[in-house]
Amino acid sequence: MQQNLFRLTGFAAAILLPLALVFLSPIYGLIAWAIGFVVFGKWSPKIWPILLFAAFLDWELISIYWSGNRTAGWSDLIMVLPVGLMGIVVNGIKVEDARRWGRRFADVFAWATALCWTGVFSYSIYSSGWISYNDFALMERLGIHFQSLYLIIAALILERRIWTETKEVRWASAIAVIWLVVGIILLSSRIHLLTIPLLMVLRGVELYRLKPLWRKHIVRWGILFLALISTIVLVLPGPSKRVQDLVNEVKSMNGMVEGKQTNHRIFLWQYGIEIIKDAPVIGVGNGYGEDVLHEKLLASKAKFYKKKEPYYLHEFRYDFHNVWIQSWAEGGIIAFVLMAGIFLWGLTQSVGSMSYAWIALLMSSMTESLWDKQAGVFLLTFMVALTALSSRKHQSLR
Repeated sequence: MQQNLFRLTGFAAAILLPLALVFLSPIYGLIAWAIGFVVFGKWSPKIWPILLFAAFLDWELISIYWSGNRTAGWSDLIMVLPVGLMGIVVNGIKVEDARRWGRRFADVFAWATALCWTGVFSYSIYSSGWISYNDFALMERLGIHFQSLYLIIAALILERRIWTETKEVRWASAIAVIWLVVGIILLSSRIHLLTIPLLMVLRGVELYRLKPLWRKHIVRWGILFLALISTIVLVLPGPSKRVQDLVNEVKSMNGMVEGKQTNHRIFLWQYGIEIIKDAPVIGVGNGYGEDVLHEKLLASKAKFYKKKEPYYLHEFRYDFHNVWIQSWAEGGIIAFVLMAGIFLWGLTQSVGSMSYAWIALLMSSMTESLWDKQAGVFLLTFMVALTALSSRKHQSLR
């Protein structure tokens, strides 16, 4: 009975995560799963990971003290609380046959993500007659960037099934992976359009090393698949426009393109680095970074255009769009090192699909503030749990 309840809570967390429902938030599944670890597991602490996640939460709390916006600081602490608590729990508890169950929970998440994406795509076709970019933001709780990130991780998980399962499961997994990659292209998050080729090359090198008899096929099909993806990106109106936007943003780093600025992030990052230089050791305080950034943007003369209407960056409220700059700006170098420690833990302790998923998270964090969005925090919390499960060899349930 205890084992069944632990497994049910894991499945609930995996299914609720991509649904992102308002009335049934993913946090409920994650809380139930964490309780399942505590109630049904056996205490067996890994000291250094526990200290790392505890120190991360402690510094998030301490850095509220000198913040100029303590209300926002408390909100930020509550936002990241699931990641820290899950890290402490899963590194202190043993569970039976952890790798097998971790793999099953990951599979359920991947299939649930594929089904949710199919639903979002179908709704767009039904409501708009074709693909409406705005419809892809599922209930505004799982925006374009994070939905694309979920699809990447789901594709990484299912790709492994192609090589290890029965014939029927292999074909179903292969079709699902292709469909998920198509979804990533249609969503057209630019950092993820760059992430996919990188992950494919890394995975191709791994397969080339592990499967010597398949090397010719791996090279041939890998090149063909990359060529096909590139062609789709360049041919479809939505993705091709996003690629052109990316090209224009790179060009606008040294000036304007067609008489206007196109690159918001380069200014957000530049002013973010200025904030870091002003308080490099302890930062401006948890929750106060965006206020200081907004003040800095008042000095920016860069003019942007929404169609033909001009506007300046200080007219809107922006975050840093880079979790590393934000972390250092608000919590100083200590916060930066602690967050780097969490990502390093994830990269070194993960195996299989999870190791590539952490690479995807790392790249995504370069252009998005993962800690500021529930979709990012919940995904990181789930990833922390899966990583702890996959890194264990000898597990037991009471």
